[in-house]
Amino acid sequence: MTLYLIGLGLWDEKDISVKGLETAKKCDFVYLENYTSVMLGTTPEKISALVGKPITVLDRKAVEQDKKFMAQAKKSDVALLIGGDPSVATTHIEIIQEAKKQKIKTQIIHASSILSAVCESGLFNYSFGKSCSIPFWSDKFKPESFYDVIVENMKNNAHTIVFLDLHPEAKKFMTVNDALRVLLEIAAKRKKEISLNTIAVGFARVGSKNQVIKAGTIAELLDFGFGAPMHILVIPGKLHFMEKEALGL
Repeated sequence: MTLYLIGLGLWDEKDISVKGLETAKKCDFVYLENYTSVMLGTTPEKISALVGKPITVLDRKAVEQDKKFMAQAKKSDVALLIGGDPSVATTHIEIIQEAKKQKIKTQIIHASSILSAVCESGLFNYSFGKSCSIPFWSDKFKPESFYDVIVENMKNNAHTIVFLDLHPEAKKFMTVNDALRVLLEIAAKRKKEISLNTIAVGFARVGSKNQVIKAGTIAELLDFGFGAPMHILVIPGKLHFMEKEALGL
């Protein structure tokens, strides 16, 4: 009896590893976690057809609070399918820690991740610092801690991966353009460590046939058409001449 956290990769059902697919096929119950990341290049129905079993889609409440899959893993083999790599989101690390406390055996089956995929742009993997996330703002909720992470990385000559918020149930996905406007709004109140002249790299639909990778100043990217989700943003620190060449800067 084991709880398997199986990475699906970046874009569609074809990105899952052979090991991940074979494991999912042998499990008694198969779930699809559908809130930390969303596989927009596929559907639960296509994944179910590939696995050969019915799949239950889980929202945030089902993953973080109800955790029916956890109880089932005490007596059965359970697969929790996760977009990207399961070890990236803190939610999945918390699941593993809780499973250990309940003496439930767990196993992660890794897959391609946006953390390495952004390096297709030419950015060096070892030059990245701490990552951060930009949530959707509301009238009563306007956090700015992510800005501090970016500025600190810039001071250390490190790049920042900026994850952009998503509300899949409402089909609401933050765009690179939205994120850049939030950064400029914060910068206007601060010392302007980030400005229209700051270099940024925007990504859309990474891993798909029509992915977009576009580098330029924030001014150049503000109104650039990145197209359909999902998007991710990188604010580079100090760029090596090879990185500049790869980015077309």
